[in-house]
Amino acid sequence: MNVGFAPKILILSIAFRPNIGGLETHLTDLTNEIRKKYQVLVVALPPISTRVSSRVVERDGNLLIWRVPWFGKNLFHKFMKWPILEFFYLIPPLFFGLLAALIKYPSIQVIHAQGLSGGLSTLVLGKIFRKKVLVSTAYVFHFKEDLLGKVAKWVFSSVDRVLCVSKASTEEMRQLGVPEKKLGKCAYWINLNVFKPTSKPMAKRQVGWSKNFSVLFIGRLVEEKGVLYLLRALPLLPKDITLYIIGDGILKEKVEQAARKYSNLRFLGKIDNNLTPLYYSAADIVVVPSFEETLGRVNMEALASSTPVIATSAGGVKEVINAQVGILIELSSEAIAEAIIRLYEDKKLYMKLQKNARPRMQKLYSSKNFEVFVKEYAIDRKDLVV
Repeated sequence: MNVGFAPKILILSIAFRPNIGGLETHLTDLTNEIRKKYQVLVVALPPISTRVSSRVVERDGNLLIWRVPWFGKNLFHKFMKWPILEFFYLIPPLFFGLLAALIKYPSIQVIHAQGLSGGLSTLVLGKIFRKKVLVSTAYVFHFKEDLLGKVAKWVFSSVDRVLCVSKASTEEMRQLGVPEKKLGKCAYWINLNVFKPTSKPMAKRQVGWSKNFSVLFIGRLVEEKGVLYLLRALPLLPKDITLYIIGDGILKEKVEQAARKYSNLRFLGKIDNNLTPLYYSAADIVVVPSFEETLGRVNMEALASSTPVIATSAGGVKEVINAQVGILIELSSEAIAEAIIRLYEDKKLYMKLQKNARPRMQKLYSSKNFEVFVKEYAIDRKDLVV
């Protein structure tokens, strides 16, 4: 199956497809670009927070995926309240999966790890096997002066490069004491040929929605995505505004209960990923009420589809959304409802945001951002896959 497979780049991550999320989608975009020129190996965990099934080993042209089996489908979210436990829960499968990959494929030149857990595994083995080690921060961690904070400072200060996904993440690394010369950018982008506007009346017809003003939430149904705040905003909205929720997660039952209670809530569950752009176009507004987002993949995809966004202002979201394309709020059910009603009533403001949305994404988040990784990986041109 893997005859002649000699990857130059290894990506280590707790999450990869078929899971759906900002990190997973970014890594899919990244590997799709890498595999055009190089063979790449992804070592990741299988879905540990959803009920999605996946193969342990998957080969797709120049891309090989290893999903290291691990236990505890719901432990990941339970441990989020205790970061140190979450950290040590994720380390063993990443470490041993990476070890096996480095032994099997000595051709690997660059290890690109995601997050602190991946960074620690990569730091130790990268030094032993003498590989270039890059770590993408993936999140804003909010480290404290405790054991985890000390480990983080050691890890991020010891690897070759730290690629920060946002300005907030870069500042966090500086405050942690990571040398400035080690800091780089983890550039995100979206496929603007996939996420592009369709006329809203046409999109609404195609997905079977009414002509009502529509608000869309799409993402994991977990507490930190602000789902409960959004549900509590429903009674504050006019009845001719319909909220559509797409996703899956541990709060699915609560969303289903709310859908039975409120006539202007439609729960669509999971959808085919290929239909996501059409739903963005069908929505009049997309709401992203997360406690925090690194940048917010949904923000970028919705705006590329010319749909204004209402989002919480935490994390790196302010780098994506400004007053020309959306509304930033402090998280509360009242603030969510007020922002929705404002765009529902103020047609002039709505049209301005809609007009500016896609051009901003074309300027900031086109596939040209992949060149950042070409420079960071610095793989010899003679190693190109022809």
